[in-house]
Order: sequence, then C-alpha cells, then structure tokens
Amino acid sequence: MKRRDFLKRTSALGAVTILTNPKSARSAAANERIQLAVIGCGARSDWVCRDMMIRPADDVRFAWCCDVDLSRAQKRATQLTRDGVVPKVTQDAKAVFDDQSVDGVVLVTPDHWHALHTIQACQAGKDVYCEKPLSRSPFEGEMMIQAAKKYNRVVGAGNQTRSSDYCPVAKKYIEEGNLGEIEFVRVHNMWRASLPSVQTGVPKPDGLDWDKWIGPSPYRDYSPTYMLSLAWGYFWDFGNGLLATQGVHQIDVARWLLGLNIPKSCYSAGGMDKKKLLTQTAETQSTVFDFGNLIMNIEQTMNCPYMLETDWEVREKEMHPYWFQNASRIEIYGSRYLMVIGRLGAGWQVFDRTKKRLPVVKSQGFGSYSQLQEAHMSNFIDAMRERKKTNSSVEECHKSTMLVHYANMSLRAGSVKLEIDQQTGKVVNCPEVAPFWRPQFRKEYDIPEIA
Repeated sequence: MKRRDFLKRTSALGAVTILTNPKSARSAAANERIQLAVIGCGARSDWVCRDMMIRPADDVRFAWCCDVDLSRAQKRATQLTRDGVVPKVTQDAKAVFDDQSVDGVVLVTPDHWHALHTIQACQAGKDVYCEKPLSRSPFEGEMMIQAAKKYNRVVGAGNQTRSSDYCPVAKKYIEEGNLGEIEFVRVHNMWRASLPSVQTGVPKPDGLDWDKWIGPSPYRDYSPTYMLSLAWGYFWDFGNGLLATQGVHQIDVARWLLGLNIPKSCYSAGGMDKKKLLTQTAETQSTVFDFGNLIMNIEQTMNCPYMLETDWEVREKEMHPYWFQNASRIEIYGSRYLMVIGRLGAGWQVFDRTKKRLPVVKSQGFGSYSQLQEAHMSNFIDAMRERKKTNSSVEECHKSTMLVHYANMSLRAGSVKLEIDQQTGKVVNCPEVAPFWRPQFRKEYDIPEIA
C-alpha cells in the first residue's frame, strides 16, 4: 500500500474530537515533528515502535528509550536512531516526564506499571499510547480516565483491531440487521502453551533495577520468569491472566461490534493454582455475562497445541483460517445467520445452513494484520496532532478491560455470580471483591486518586 493511500485510510478511521484546547501542553502543530519516548523496551516495543516509525523522520522521532534494564533501552535506542540522532537512554521514567520537548509517551511496560506511568505522563503534559491490557484493577482504569480528562491528554490504548478495515464492514453488516436478532455471542481464547513455573535462585542481572520493575506491586524476590514476554500477566501481583494478555482483544471486538457496555451480571469458574503456585491465574476459565439483551460466553483454556493463532499467510492474504481450530475467534449467533470473525487480520464470514454437509457462506470480508497494526499506530499520531480521540480510546478500552476484571473478581471470590449496576459499573452484591477492585500499592509507588 502506498503511504499516501495508507494515511488517507487511517484518517478515515478517526473518531470525534474531545480536546478543544489547542494550547494544551506541547500540542503539536501540523508542521512540527512529534517527539516520543518509549517506556518498556522489551519484545513488544519492537513492533509498536517500528509501526510508529513508518511516519517520516520529519514527522515522528523517538527522543528517549526507558527501561529498568539499561541494556534493553540501549538496544531499542539503536533501532530507533534516525538521521544519526540516537535516542537518550534511562532507567528512570522521571527523566522522560521532565523533558518538556517530549510530546507523547509510548508505554510498553508490564501491566502493573500502566496506570501509574499513564497518570504521571498526563500530569507532565504528555499524550499516552498504552499497550493492552489497560489496567491491573478497576481503580487503575478509572484513574487513567480521570487523568486524561483532568490534564486534557490524548490517551489511546493497544486494542489494535479497532483500526482494522474489515471490522467496521462487519459491524455495519450486523447493524443493518443481516444476522437477524442476536441473543448469544461466544468468545474463544485458547493458547497452546501452559502456565510457567517460577524459576528461583537465579541472580539478578547487572544493570537491572529490580525494585523499579516491581513498582506498585507487592515486593517479591527476582525471578527471570516474571520478565519473560507476557509471563508477568500470569501472576495476580502483575496482571490478570491469559484473559487479559490475549483475551481482551477478542472481548473488545465483540463488545464493539455489538454495541455492548456494562453487563448486569457476571459468573466465572475455572482452574486456579493448578501447580500449587499460589499467585498464578487460571489456565481454564469459563465466563458468562448477561447484558440483558444477550448473553456473552468467554471460553478459555491453555495447554492445547492444536488450537492455533491466525498464521501469517492468512493474516496477509485473502483467505480465512480453519475456524474450528482458530484460537481467537468470535462467534455471533443471529436468528438468521452465524458470523465468525477473528483478530490478527483473520477477517470474517457469515454462514447459513449447510448444504450436503458443506458450508454455505452468505457474505465475508478479508483482513490484513500489517494494515491494522500500522493504521493503529498512525492513528495515535494523528490524534495527537488533531486533539481527538484515538480509535481505541482510554474510555473504550477501560470498558473492555472491565469485563476481564469482572470475570477474575467472580473467580477469585469463589465463583460468585456478581450483580452489577449497569449505570455505574459497580458490583452491588459481593463486598469480597473490594481488595481486587482497588488493591494495595507500595507506598513509594502509590497510584493517586485523581478527582
């Protein structure tokens, strides 16, 4: 795709303007280069930063690379060097927030750092792109929204499928009534790997500030397991399990396509503590949400190597996966037809009754993973310039992440059916979830309450 056509497409995916003050801190004029800083320089930052660097050097440049492991920051700085200008490196995010030349912060940290860094960035007058899952607890998500509002910041999040070109077509197909009445949707979240065992007795690497890595969470001794890609998400102190690290993508797509907001109830059951590691999340988990007008089921399991993510050929070609063993599909059951849609550029298909035991496809659309990735990152830059909401705003991402929180709170409270106020989102029947709603944070890294 030519860059001119790409930018035209991404502009068409934009949302309504929310920030009306053109003089808000470091608002970039159309002819000014945007200066970014990346905080968290692990594997995922490679993808995120690379897709932001599709913009020309006079449009976007990285000024800082920050990581608690200085060697990772230095490695990312080498990748992000443009026209001989090497980003500065630091282990302390305060250096980034204090630099008035920085317009926006790209957060690719473990989940437990998302809220505090987003709030700190907003307070420093920086816009924020935050990778998913948005937050580790409901309170954190609420404060991220409040910070964006109070400090007039653009805060976008990493539910990249919102920037695909195939999902809006599927959404329009649904809204035109083509599937008929919809009363049931099933979200699949399957993973071929199993939960990791914690490796102990390993010395901390030189150059790693472990206390800063722990940040707001309860302190525990160093283990390389926690720093493996996404592995921190399998421990309650740092994340919310596979449902958050992967499932929130499908949950967000389902909620967006069907116009869902706050459920009236949630019930979740599953297998926890399978390996007697008391802080581990569930491998197998089944959740039922009642939205009043429809039921959403989320089915999750791990350690099933026959369930596959959408492969790279499907992601970039006009073809669909073998849906029955696709690990991240969404099934939308209408009174007329069934729609199956996937993330990662998998596209969508609508099925009628079979004929001679063969599928009958009524309609379909194809996707491209590279398109949605590049469009999502470019949309954040456009939103910074134009002072508008991103395709995946902090408010919308919070609503989707809350479904993860409700499911896990139900599970951790003993598989209690949670009754939820559909106006406020608060749980009204189970005081036992209070510690999960607002967990304790370490004093020196406390997450402030933003009024």
